[in-house]
Amino acid sequence: MVTTVDGVQCEYEMYRAQGETDAVVLFLHGWGGDLSSFNGAYKSVADLGISCVNFAFSKKVPSGWGVYEYAACVRDFMIEQGIDQPIIVGHSFGGRVAIILAAQGLAKKIVLVDSAGLKPKFSLKKKIRIARYHHRVKCGKSLDGFGSSDYNNVESDMRKVFVRIVNTHLDRLLPYIKCATLIFWGKRDRDTPPYMAKRLHRGIENSTLVWADGGHYSYIDSQYKFIALLKNFITE
Repeated sequence: MVTTVDGVQCEYEMYRAQGETDAVVLFLHGWGGDLSSFNGAYKSVADLGISCVNFAFSKKVPSGWGVYEYAACVRDFMIEQGIDQPIIVGHSFGGRVAIILAAQGLAKKIVLVDSAGLKPKFSLKKKIRIARYHHRVKCGKSLDGFGSSDYNNVESDMRKVFVRIVNTHLDRLLPYIKCATLIFWGKRDRDTPPYMAKRLHRGIENSTLVWADGGHYSYIDSQYKFIALLKNFITE
C-alpha cells in the first residue's frame, strides 16, 4: 500500500488483528532498506494475531529534511492510521526515529536494533579523513569515494539530507525515554559499534541489552534469537 504523508509517498503493509488488541507493532527499517528488511519479523508478529505495520521511508524527501522531519512523518502516519502508542522496532536509521518518538512519549515500548543516533568516537584516522573531506568541500573538489557506503550509494540530491541526519546526535534524548526498551546488538557491528549499545543501555533507565552473534544486521544474522526475544517482549 502507498500513502502520502507530509508531502512524500510512503509504502507500508499492515495486518489488523481481529477484535480488540492492546498493541500495534511498528517496524522501521534502516537507511536504504525497504519493506523486505523486516519481512521475517513482521510475518512472525502477524502470526501471533497481533496488529503490526511494516513502514518504508520515502526514498525522495525535501532537501531540507533531517531526522526530526522523518520522525514527524512517522508520527503523522500514525495519526492517519489511528495508531496510538505502538511498540516501535527500529533498525539503524529506524532506531534514530524510534528514539525521537519514544522521547516524545509516543511509544508503548521500543526495540533498538543496532541503532544509530549517538555521537560516535573518532579515531585519529577518522579525524584525518574528515579533515580531508572538509578540505575537498572547501575547494570544490569531487567527493566520490568519501564517506560511508550508505553515503556513496544515496542519490546526489539526497546526500545533504543524509549528512544532516548523520550529524544530528540524539544522546540528550535518552533520559526522556521512559518506556520499556529492548536493545538488540551484534557483537561484531562496525557501523554502530558495541560501545553505542552500552551507552544506550546506561542512558535509558528501563532498558535491557541483549548481545547477538552478528554484525550491523544482527536481526538477520541471529534471526531466530531476535524473533523469539521480540515475541516475548511484545507480549509480556
